[in-house]
Amino acid sequence: MWAEIHVFRGRMYATGQWGFSAGVHVADGASDQVLGATVLEQLQQRSRPPLPIRSKEPNPWHAFCERVAGVPVRQYRPEKRVRALRTDEGWQVDRRPGDMDAPVRIVDPADGLAALGAAVRRELASMEPRWPTVRRVMIMTAATGQVVVMPNVDGYCVGPARVVEAAAALHDAVLGALGDAEPGGGPAFEAALTAAGLDPRLLHGGARIILDERSDGSVELIGSGVEGNAGTPARRWLGRVDALGEVCAAAEAMLRELPAQHLPPGTHTGASFGFKCCWLAVRGGSTDVVTAAVGLRGAREVGWDEGVDLAYDRQVFVSPPIAGWVFVAGNLLPFDGGAAAGLSARLGAEVQFFGTHRVAEYHEWALATGGRLLRRLRCDGSRGEFEQQGAPTPVEAELGIPAMSAEDWDVNEITVMRVAAAWSLDPNTLHLRESSAPTGLAGTVPG
Repeated sequence: MWAEIHVFRGRMYATGQWGFSAGVHVADGASDQVLGATVLEQLQQRSRPPLPIRSKEPNPWHAFCERVAGVPVRQYRPEKRVRALRTDEGWQVDRRPGDMDAPVRIVDPADGLAALGAAVRRELASMEPRWPTVRRVMIMTAATGQVVVMPNVDGYCVGPARVVEAAAALHDAVLGALGDAEPGGGPAFEAALTAAGLDPRLLHGGARIILDERSDGSVELIGSGVEGNAGTPARRWLGRVDALGEVCAAAEAMLRELPAQHLPPGTHTGASFGFKCCWLAVRGGSTDVVTAAVGLRGAREVGWDEGVDLAYDRQVFVSPPIAGWVFVAGNLLPFDGGAAAGLSARLGAEVQFFGTHRVAEYHEWALATGGRLLRRLRCDGSRGEFEQQGAPTPVEAELGIPAMSAEDWDVNEITVMRVAAAWSLDPNTLHLRESSAPTGLAGTVPG
């Protein structure tokens, strides 16, 4: 168990373990002796287990945040946070709740509580404040020329969706979205857009701005666009929430400068996939021909979105042609890169295989044409396996693949996407590309 010492909005607090314990305010101007004694008091309190769901007793952490710090639990985000604990060597002070690589300070208990308090104060003084986000709003362009403003809660856009006809009308929409950016927010992303009369696909390829309100009252705008089917580097701007008019004016200007790659409304597009998935990319051909080659059973016609969902649910989706390629996707395809040569011979076409799953540290790619396997790399960190066949391609040389070996390799899911983008298409960008048809086929492929 440890105690934590926080600086929140310029005031110091001492608590037990985050999320479970009560805490106290450390008075401004408190001596090192008083600070050390306060820390020791928190160390000596045992962390309480979570209260039963139906308990009427106030949750100590909630009570601390609301009654002592004066904010709801979600808004208690200290700008500085260190911990103190007792070890065999003495009192240890570090910033490891947020930085596990940070060095530690050891205080000899014989030096007294003032030494403990002084060590805590020095650690806090050495830190740059990290002003956490307390509310987030997303501002996004649509293919219709409209701008969509939505609250973002716990990393997800939620409703209501406010649709404005021009960026110049942002202020009221942003103000409303900030008010809605609270836990247990409104309807989910797609449902909120539908309720606002907007097809979610109209946001594909658009510019977007993340508006983060920090705990010190500052606001950061982080904007990015789309160019060449890829995101552009982020642009940043800093302001104050109490000058929201200036913030919105800066957002309007940023939106005008950010590139967008919207397709015309009504255009059929693909749907993105790739992480924790396997897929084939077949150059040319048709959905029906590829379906027959992979032995799809129980095939039924589905749209892109449903097809990708099914591909992540133990089924297989064969896409319509998109940008000259047909994709076969599934998180449990019954074949690997070794099957690319046979499929290439059967189809008379170039066939690529890709697979990646970061949890298992499995990553693979293969390229075959004319029934010949030209290149294959497979690594499986869970089994300690690394193997490759054929000469590395130019993109692999750029990624340093030729220098890797079974004893020393560094491949991850981003590596797989980089190879896919060079050989065919990065499947994470398919929502930005026009599809030849709105539907493909989904079913199962026997193992």
